[in-house]
Amino acid sequence: MLFHVTWKFIDASETGQKRSLQLFSKWRPGPGTFQGFYGFADGGGGVAIIEAGSAADLAKTVAPWTPWLRFTTRVILPIQESSAISTAAATWRDTV
Repeated sequence: MLFHVTWKFIDASETGQKRSLQLFSKWRPGPGTFQGFYGFADGGGGVAIIEAGSAADLAKTVAPWTPWLRFTTRVILPIQESSAISTAAATWRDTV
C-alpha cells in the first residue's frame, strides 16, 4: 500500500529542532519503506511516498516524530490503476 505523507512542524523551537535532528541522525525508518523523501524549501515541513503493508505499519513508521510533526496521509494508487477504477465506475454509471 502506498501513502502520500506530508508533515508540518508543530514545535519550531530551537530546542525542539535540535532534539528532532539529533534523533533523526540515529533513526532507521520502518516498518514502512520510503520511496521518496523530501523537505520543503521553506523549512516548514515535507513530503514522502511511503510503502507500508498496513495503516498500522505506517503509524509505526511516523510515531517517533509526533512530538514535533503533524502528519497528513492519503492512500495513493499508480495512475494506471486509479484510471482503470475511474473508467470502470464511469462504465457502470452509463449502464444504469
